[in-house]
Amino acid sequence: MSNPNEIKLPMASSLQQVVGALLFGADRPLTVEDIRACLKSVAETAGEGEDETLRLFAEASPREISDAVAGIAKELARLGLGIEVADINSGFRFQTQPCCGRWVRNLLKADRPNRLSRPALETLAIIAYRQPVARSEIESIRGVSADHMVKALMELHLMRIVGRSELPGRPFLYGTTPTFLDHFGLSTLKELNELDPTLQRSKRSERKAVHTREKKRSEAEQPAEGDPQASGNPGPSQAVKEILGGAEDGESAEPLYEA
Repeated sequence: MSNPNEIKLPMASSLQQVVGALLFGADRPLTVEDIRACLKSVAETAGEGEDETLRLFAEASPREISDAVAGIAKELARLGLGIEVADINSGFRFQTQPCCGRWVRNLLKADRPNRLSRPALETLAIIAYRQPVARSEIESIRGVSADHMVKALMELHLMRIVGRSELPGRPFLYGTTPTFLDHFGLSTLKELNELDPTLQRSKRSERKAVHTREKKRSEAEQPAEGDPQASGNPGPSQAVKEILGGAEDGESAEPLYEA
């Protein structure tokens, strides 16, 4: 016999209702598989009399969950509540609409976020479109040293080491991170091709030409590239200081942020 003082909560009436609650309560973007795993886990621990409804939610297909997210996004757009569903790195989350940003920043007493400088954006664009890419190729394209910028962007978690090249000295290869996608509001790297497909190094002949050119340059000019954290090289924190405050030993440093 059930306890008469026990309060029985109503059951969710739709999959869209449950998905909306999960997106609101999550502390990170949720993928379709994250949502499916949660639905199945709850069904497995269901109490007596709740099995049928919970089982139906647990059997939801990826398409049905995606449709539920799309339905939530459409309803939010219709209501004009200043909230939207964002697709970030193949995961979904609620966020305030950009047009309401000035009021949200004022409420939270948040300063206007710094914008990445043109040199920083140029470096990130090269890495994003041509990854995995060696530092020597970044420098070849931009025509300036990329050492300080690479270290600073790594500390901001916008780029990372993804492997080593077959060039002499086995220099590091760099690529972007999930934080990069989050920062620029991208779902996947494929969206970059939609913005400007001409920037991607996609042809086999072009990749081979770049590899040959960089190999010759490496053999003629460059010693083996060491770990960015190795002794003798300034650490990421020092690199950021030099970029923001000026480099030492007469080196000119490029700004990371614009005022």
